Amino acid sequence: MSYTNKTQPTTITPKDYLKENLRGKEKVQSEALTLIDLYSTATNFPCVMWNKIFGFGEYNYLDSKGGEHTYLMVGFAISSTGFTLYNMMGWEAYKKDIQDLGKYKLSGISCLAIKSTKDIDLKVLELVIKKSLDDMKKKYGK
Repeated sequence: MSYTNKTQPTTITPKDYLKENLRGKEKVQSEALTLIDLYSTATNFPCVMWNKIFGFGEYNYLDSKGGEHTYLMVGFAISSTGFTLYNMMGWEAYKKDIQDLGKYKLSGISCLAIKSTKDIDLKVLELVIKKSLDDMKKKYGK
């Protein structure tokens, strides 16, 4: 029996999501818009909301039972303590690249937490996003 991912693309725009869910939090909204611009530039994909995740690009993969699924390639979410950056190739593969990123905490394989975009070097993040996307395209053929 195959399963369906709980995280699916939605029709809400990222700006509407920010307006509806982050009223009165202009700093967080501004930083999220900075990340949307950076990811859009780095990936050449528009931002699509995948539930609460700001996603860029998508790929298909097979689960352990042979079911095919679609998921975002890279993206980020807003957390209570800042932002969680998602890299489906895993951050371990880019350990050398993120040495100069700034203040962050790895949590799990694909999650990197930051408190603020001011704590990291956005140029380093952009380079890692581009590298990861190239690796995703090689692996999954998109």
